[in-house]
Amino acid sequence: MDKILPPLLKNNATIGFLSVAGDICNPNLVIKVKQDFEALGYNVKISETINTNQNYLCADDDKRAEALNCFFADKEIDAIIAVRGGYGSIRILDKIDYELVKNNPKIFCGYSDITALQLMMYKKTGLVTYNAPMILSDFASDISAYTSSSFWYVLKNELNEITVDNPKIYYEGIASGIFWGGNLSTIQSMCGLNFIPDEKFVFFAEDINEPVYKIDRMFSQLLNVSKFRENIVAIVLGEFSHIDNDVYFDGFFQGLANDLKIPIVSGLSFGHCKDKQTFPIGVDVLLDTHCCKILIT
Repeated sequence: MDKILPPLLKNNATIGFLSVAGDICNPNLVIKVKQDFEALGYNVKISETINTNQNYLCADDDKRAEALNCFFADKEIDAIIAVRGGYGSIRILDKIDYELVKNNPKIFCGYSDITALQLMMYKKTGLVTYNAPMILSDFASDISAYTSSSFWYVLKNELNEITVDNPKIYYEGIASGIFWGGNLSTIQSMCGLNFIPDEKFVFFAEDINEPVYKIDRMFSQLLNVSKFRENIVAIVLGEFSHIDNDVYFDGFFQGLANDLKIPIVSGLSFGHCKDKQTFPIGVDVLLDTHCCKILIT
């Protein structure tokens, strides 16, 4: 896959706030973040879908897909940040104009349900996107200094290393491949679609409010997909918030490590947590558990 790296963010850039998944209960919070970004010197455009709703979604499938396609087509917009996750991204994967995305590469940020868009964009176009904070989930919710600092630094600078802040090693080793993954339950929901990379990958994953037996089931389902099992070379775990049993969690991943015999480490700061790193999805990396570094090569 030929990768497409979007241009880095400039100080006077125009940033699009894109609502493409769950319903926006309080659009005024989005407007407040717009003012905060403008105070920093950025121009901001907001998708009309912050003011509409379709039950638990911010709009129907056609309107949400149209909002995404329009933002990529808009020559003034340099970067796109998802307003929130929740649910809905998987419903519009077949409505995205991937040729438009490929011909208009720009920074695309989000996590959680937005994972579906990010992984399919990489599969269809080679666009490197960013696992990064979102407007309502983070910027409107007393964003931490750690999260804010990582976000602005990574989007403006060439990143050489992704740090594992609190490493716990389940299986030691060195592995190389693209850095690929996101929200585990969202990725599991994509099974049956052609979204898994054709190249080797270091798989990163996080989730929230999932008991360990469901985490087991999701990994088992993915590993039953032959391309996933053949191409996974390592696992990096982020925050699995509010799990039901830490002992079961460690036991599952220790057993998985013994079975797969590939490097597995936890402690990457990302997921549904206060402190999260921004990092690119789809770049080539080298993971070395001996020094707990993920080097972008």
